[in-house]
Amino acid sequence: MSFCRMVGASFTTIDRDKFDSSRSTYFPATHHQRSTVQCRPSTSVSIRRASRWYAIFKAKCPDAHASSTQLALPRTPSLTLRSSHSVLITGPSEGGLGAETAISLAHANPALLILVGRSLSKIQPTIDAIHAVNPSIAVKFIATDLTSLNSVREAAREILSDASITHIDVLINNAAVMACPYELTVDGFELQFATAHLGHFVLTKHILPKLRASAGAGKPQTRIINVSSLGNTLGGIRWDDPSYTKRPEEYKPWDAYGQAKTANVLFTVALNKRVLAKTGIRSYALHPGGIYTNLLRYMNDELMEEITQRVMKGQMKFKTVQQGCATTLRAALDPELEKEGEDGVFLSDCQFTKDPELVAPRALAGEDAERLWELSEELVGEKFEL
Repeated sequence: MSFCRMVGASFTTIDRDKFDSSRSTYFPATHHQRSTVQCRPSTSVSIRRASRWYAIFKAKCPDAHASSTQLALPRTPSLTLRSSHSVLITGPSEGGLGAETAISLAHANPALLILVGRSLSKIQPTIDAIHAVNPSIAVKFIATDLTSLNSVREAAREILSDASITHIDVLINNAAVMACPYELTVDGFELQFATAHLGHFVLTKHILPKLRASAGAGKPQTRIINVSSLGNTLGGIRWDDPSYTKRPEEYKPWDAYGQAKTANVLFTVALNKRVLAKTGIRSYALHPGGIYTNLLRYMNDELMEEITQRVMKGQMKFKTVQQGCATTLRAALDPELEKEGEDGVFLSDCQFTKDPELVAPRALAGEDAERLWELSEELVGEKFEL
């Protein structure tokens, strides 16, 4: 049986002991055989731009992608997705990590996939790909702009009032923007920090009753997954000026990205302290790996050359998008994670890690996690209380 083949009626097991090592990913062979579903030519400007960078990069670094040996993915007990599972994913636009995660989950026949994005036109290709896998899967699109807190609150109200969404078993806070020029949102927050953290902070707070409905029903593995990055090592939280409004001249795209990705991890630490004991809902953060997706839309020649040089020196390896979302899937579904370490927070290559080259110690600091929680409440103008 190839890696991640979906079997069973009432639940699905992803067999990680018999995976296809040439793919190094948590996807069934059928998913790769349906490559036309996920790899259609796109007219998206951002995807075209990412593809151009990728072509240039591959010409210089033909061996850049990680091999199965280099990834060393674990062989651990099976992942489980029950047919009653409802999963919410933010940022599942075509060609990205969120879309690939949703398409993979579709092979397991979940009860409901809730896709949260800016517009239906951006998410429709993902919906089509899901239904190409299984036309019977219920997919619900929720429109929201994570850079607008009013938009996030409205989306949350829609989710809470929808009788067909009885519960949410897994929330995957995936959406992000990377290394963009300096820009403030409609609420006055720096764009990367607002998209990756503040929008997800408010969304998670407001839809928590749906997650509690899952945990309260005795379902195991109700989880909140925050997709971070080793980018957290690039910079911490600017406590006195997170949006660079006091000192805009200090803005650097990668520093701001580091702040946003650090916030993802600190939010996870704080969730486990505040929410786990009272609800049984556990949170994990993760680094999916270096992946060529539409996050590259802000890359310029200078930034791309910097990455290329690091790869040529052997300092970086890249994954396919299929390999990349393997860690997301394990964080979301593997029942064995709790057994591996009660204090496990951050995963990379599907394994818990505290390697400072992957997750900065400050990103795991409990005091900073509490400080960010309080700062976030102050910035968004509402308390996140149980």
